[in-house]
Amino acid sequence: MRDELGLDYTTDSPDSVQLFCEVLEHYLASSAQVMPTLTMLLEQDPAMPMALLFRAYILKLAADPRFRGAISHCFETVAARPDLNDREQRHLKALSFWQADQMADAVAVFDDIVLDYPKDMLALRVAHYLHFYGSGGKQMMGSLQAALENWQSNERYYGFLKGMQSFALEESGHYLEAESAGLEALEINRQDIWAGHAVTHVYQMQSRFKEGVPFIDSLLPEWNSASNQANNFVYHLHWHKALQHIGLGNLLEALAVYDDALVDPLGDDFYLDVCNAASLLWRLEMSGLNVGDRWDQLRELSKNRIRDDELVFTSLHYLMAPAILGDAETVKAGLDHFHHWSKAKTTQGTVAKIVGETMAIAITKLASDQKEDGVKLMQSVQNDIYRIGGSHAQRHLFDQLISSHIQ
Repeated sequence: MRDELGLDYTTDSPDSVQLFCEVLEHYLASSAQVMPTLTMLLEQDPAMPMALLFRAYILKLAADPRFRGAISHCFETVAARPDLNDREQRHLKALSFWQADQMADAVAVFDDIVLDYPKDMLALRVAHYLHFYGSGGKQMMGSLQAALENWQSNERYYGFLKGMQSFALEESGHYLEAESAGLEALEINRQDIWAGHAVTHVYQMQSRFKEGVPFIDSLLPEWNSASNQANNFVYHLHWHKALQHIGLGNLLEALAVYDDALVDPLGDDFYLDVCNAASLLWRLEMSGLNVGDRWDQLRELSKNRIRDDELVFTSLHYLMAPAILGDAETVKAGLDHFHHWSKAKTTQGTVAKIVGETMAIAITKLASDQKEDGVKLMQSVQNDIYRIGGSHAQRHLFDQLISSHIQ
């Protein structure tokens, strides 16, 4: 069966292809309907290869090692089929690398898929994510090039493509072009959180905080509408709003955003929510605000996730609350894990070796009475911090930790 963009799927049901495209639309829009719709698809067509691969991708995107069994099941089910088409075989190869934590090899396969199938939005978006936690903006732009050259403005997902272009441009420092592409994407689809996120980054990087707060507020109703309830990514936009308030010197307003929007999601035990919360609390404390006992909830979450080996970026954030609160046992477990991780022959293991373990030690010292030693350690790897992935705005925390403690 073939979809409206000319991509073939191994299935005997045209309804399955249509439903797959709906799942993809939900995924691109950061909608909470992704998994319910995908579950519906797999109930109707449990052997559809691309649906199974999509499920594996969604689970892998959660950066939670507890999902590895389910991911492996999807992989093995698809791998057992002898009738996969070329594109599906290549997706399977990408997943084989990704589930083995060979992210660099996986993204190379996804990028190759896009070169031959430039309208494969799933491959394009997953590559976008992997570049985000890889080398960043330049690679993100290169990854999008084939799609930008082949997509027509009247075709499905074009608005989402422009939103991705906007973010890649922003991370590459091309702020004027990034803002233009992001606003164009939002004109096409106001529910495109990634496009709104990209424009918000432009405001953050240009210190246009007075524009940033009302811009985010103007879009929140779209993302929280009954027809398109956003998933947890929407809380990251609240985090950005808090950063804008810090930029304006409104520390109490930033803390109010934390209490009103960032605490409840922590119950979902999703990595990005913890990253949002920990980095915001530390920024507020560096700005001179006492955040009280708000670190306690994060420490409890970190105890269960301190040995995660999905993303160095994430694991560094899990270390923050235990370090701040002087939880020696959890801190030791985290540092021991980084030491072990740095010996792994995986993409993130290499990141842990080059920069992650040193940053982890630096965080523990910066959170204690050894701040001078922490600054020196963090400075020693400062030029390599980009390797942990995340955005410029997210990684700025580590530059702030250095500058706030330099005598």
